[in-house]
Amino acid sequence: MKKIGLLVSTYKSSADTANELLLPVSAGAALYSGDDPVLSVRDDGGENISWRNPLYCELTVHYYAWKNLDFDVCGLFHQRRYLDFSDPVPLACDHAVKPQTPYRIFDIPDEPTLSRIGLDRQCVETLTERYRIIAPLRENIFQSVEDYYRQHDGGSFDDIGLLKEIIGEKYPDFLPSAEQYFAGHLSYFCNMFVMDRECFDRYSEWLFDLLSAYESRKPHSLIKPREAGKLGERLFGVYMTYIANETEIPWAEVRRAHFASIDGATPDNASFNKKLYAVCPPGSRRRRLIKQLLGK
Repeated sequence: MKKIGLLVSTYKSSADTANELLLPVSAGAALYSGDDPVLSVRDDGGENISWRNPLYCELTVHYYAWKNLDFDVCGLFHQRRYLDFSDPVPLACDHAVKPQTPYRIFDIPDEPTLSRIGLDRQCVETLTERYRIIAPLRENIFQSVEDYYRQHDGGSFDDIGLLKEIIGEKYPDFLPSAEQYFAGHLSYFCNMFVMDRECFDRYSEWLFDLLSAYESRKPHSLIKPREAGKLGERLFGVYMTYIANETEIPWAEVRRAHFASIDGATPDNASFNKKLYAVCPPGSRRRRLIKQLLGK
């Protein structure tokens, strides 16, 4: 039986789960005060970058797992977002079906909901036996990934330009995939995935090497909060594009499950707004137009 660990990055929450596959981890625990609730697993043990959570977000949990935990299959989720394993025939390298809406909204990740999204050993093992990398389903954002980043997360500095420059220097084989992904309209969101150990180790080494190089070369005064986490999200898209274009590694993409009644999820965030979801489902042109009108 495979040892599967689906880490759930949780920030200052005492929420736990009885699901055998899920492992909630306190993210940024090195920065907690004495009154903050801490889970039994926290990202500040062993070799870690927990104190860098304001910059790296959930990637501090990713780094902790890479350096300290032993799983045959490792995944990264968030306290308000999981991957949905319920589709027995997902979009994949060997099955190019028409994409569904990229996520569904639920209230909380209780036992009935986890059953609905296929978070049980049989569903997860079946999918991970067939595919070595499982990613969130790409979402059509109706503008380039690079333009979207500049509009929502960029500033006066050309973050994506520097990232492509570093990729070209350190991993030139990845540069065509980077150019393709950043120019395309399909975006991978949330820094979520499930991978076998070999793929997880290779991706982690590549990701943190690039983020470290980026951080060393951008003027420190211009680095913004959560920037490494947001750029990591874009780098995941580059990596998946490379996997699809240049390797024979079997991969699949599944929907996300978003939880609207967890701390930090608000109706103002379109990702958790059930009414907006019903009228303008994610990945639709109508949703994009509405968000543009709202200035989002």
